[in-house]
Amino acid sequence: MSTAARQTPERVSVIVSTFENPRALALVLDALGRQTFPDFELLVADDGSGDPTRAVVESYAGRARQVVRHVWQPDQGVRRNTILNRAVLAAAGDYLVFLDGDCIAPPGWLAAHLAAAAPGWFVSGSKLLLSERLTQALFRGEVRAETLHRWSPWWREVSKSRRLAMSRLPLVRTLLDYNRRPRCGWVGEDSSTWAEHIHRVGGFDQRFTLVWDDADFCERLKSAGIRGRSIRYRAPVLHLEHGRGYRTDADVRRNLDLFLAHRAAGAVETEHGLALHPAGPAGEPQSEPSSRTTAR
Repeated sequence: MSTAARQTPERVSVIVSTFENPRALALVLDALGRQTFPDFELLVADDGSGDPTRAVVESYAGRARQVVRHVWQPDQGVRRNTILNRAVLAAAGDYLVFLDGDCIAPPGWLAAHLAAAAPGWFVSGSKLLLSERLTQALFRGEVRAETLHRWSPWWREVSKSRRLAMSRLPLVRTLLDYNRRPRCGWVGEDSSTWAEHIHRVGGFDQRFTLVWDDADFCERLKSAGIRGRSIRYRAPVLHLEHGRGYRTDADVRRNLDLFLAHRAAGAVETEHGLALHPAGPAGEPQSEPSSRTTAR
């Protein structure tokens, strides 16, 4: 339904951000292993997790069909945008797909992103929140994640279950996504775009701490002439419930002020992103391990 010309990426990189949630990450990686489009490299962008997370990544890499790279930095507070920038620089793909390490993707998730990919566009998905009880049932193995991608009584414990139902109706979900295009925004847990677009805006602004950063990145993409298209209904991811003690009122206010200043100025490229890593991950200080690559 769009007039945007399709372009097939030469290589796809999936970037999964994580911090100290190995049980969730194990479920997320297992879901990526069941994607209907299997030809991608996987980068786990790790903001300072310990050995349990490393063990999860290495275990998955040992059975994965893809090359798996563990891009890591020491824990020095919330630096999600910093590790995302490092992963962007480490990625070999010309098309980058972003997923949070607590969001389970349905089997057709990656294929849906690639089907919507077009020059001059970014693609925005959505997340559906699971209840605490259902999250714990998944962790204990009482419910299998793939069950939630089919018609199931468990859907009553998923927020916005109507959207989940609509995502299973091909014509309806396509029409709903098309109608949302003018309001489309970047969803950090589930979005994608061309690597060239990310470089054009200087990457993710590292002064943000987990709030208003997606809005800032989206505004800068749009100021650069890059438009958004939605797959909100075609491939929503399932978000595992967890605490949010990392967010403070002071952070929210500071980040909002920064976002509003950028928007008022029509900012495009940030100097507080990729430009801070001119040599890429290999140029980081020796005290900071940059990446571990594992290929089956």
